[in-house]
Amino acid sequence: MNTMQIIHKISTAVLIALLPASALAGSFNEISKLLDTDGDFLAYADFQGDGGKIGQALNEIYAELVVNQPLLAMVQMDFARLFETLGFGCIRSLGASSKPLNEGIFANRSAILLQEGTPEGLFAIYGEPQIPETPFTAAKLAPADATVAISGTLQLQAVRDTTLALLSQSMGPLGENMAKVTLSKTIPGTDITYEETIEVLSGKWDLFWQEDFDESFNPSYKIWMRIEGASHIAVRLKPLANGLPVTVTETEDGLKADLSSLLSVPDYGLYIEASTVEDTLTLYTHSDWGPKSAGPRLNQTQKFTKLAKHLPKKALNFSYTDAYDLDVVLKMVAENSPEFAAYSQAIEKTLDLFLGDFLEPAVTASYFKNNSFVTDIYSAYSYKQIGALLPGVFFGGIAAAVAVPALNSMEMELPEPK
Repeated sequence: MNTMQIIHKISTAVLIALLPASALAGSFNEISKLLDTDGDFLAYADFQGDGGKIGQALNEIYAELVVNQPLLAMVQMDFARLFETLGFGCIRSLGASSKPLNEGIFANRSAILLQEGTPEGLFAIYGEPQIPETPFTAAKLAPADATVAISGTLQLQAVRDTTLALLSQSMGPLGENMAKVTLSKTIPGTDITYEETIEVLSGKWDLFWQEDFDESFNPSYKIWMRIEGASHIAVRLKPLANGLPVTVTETEDGLKADLSSLLSVPDYGLYIEASTVEDTLTLYTHSDWGPKSAGPRLNQTQKFTKLAKHLPKKALNFSYTDAYDLDVVLKMVAENSPEFAAYSQAIEKTLDLFLGDFLEPAVTASYFKNNSFVTDIYSAYSYKQIGALLPGVFFGGIAAAVAVPALNSMEMELPEPK
């Protein structure tokens, strides 16, 4: 039995010992129906009323500060109400589980049980229960060498509404009116308001990119992004091209703009396409890399299908992250910190022990179910490893911080052989 397995068993034993006391909370039975209770990791926390208690305590502290700093009274702060506005008040409890599957894959699931089953504040940015679920379109469009692919809903109205509420609470009607005036302004050179832009850009997004490193470990990216329901924004932004060194071309279903000349970054472009037929707005950096480029798609690769076969057919949000090359990390360490070269093998084994599984490919899906926001992660790591990783990294870091300087000191003090 290796060290990691021992830590795993200790962590599990602690969780099993603690869970019965936590499970007495009323919402445990409700949230446990969404978790894999037959796995090797199970965690639960009840947050009912915690936000109000913390907020009230902070209000008392703030009141004491105002006594000594009267200028603070100009900013109206109610921390209990602040937590509610940000969305913490809609969370009843949180649960998580991990279950080993075949082929070295773990099913990791987290569930946030919500008041009335609806997210509030900033938590609504990823969608609401009434929004239709969709397939993982980005994986079907992305080239096989994409390192990240995302399909999902982005509700920017949640950020707008939360910001308005916070300004109203802290500055009164003045703060709220200032924000509304800003939102009603138009983007210079167009008739499009910022308010309208937020509405149009809220919806279904498909995004993927490729990350690569050169010999000096400088990263480079190829990016492709599509937003549904936003085509008319590009058409109305066309007047911005007047007087600029850009190319705008009318197409059969919309327009295409080449804004690459506006960038000062070599080997990168900036292209925009608007399709009024599909009602989509597409932005990308490389004309030879995207849905129409040659070669297989991401969803046809073995590394993807091995994980994705466990995903639901439709969800509110999907994501895929490719494996991260550990050799790149080691080479960067050797390049930037030559003094660690002598310990490269030990560093490699340590990183592989604690981080190896986290660097493997992973897929996620999130959706609403039974008054909860659920996220599934299929990967080579389990949630249990995260609990084991923290103390391991802490004590390992202390050991390294003590050992490396000591070894360097010994090397300096040892006499050279005659």
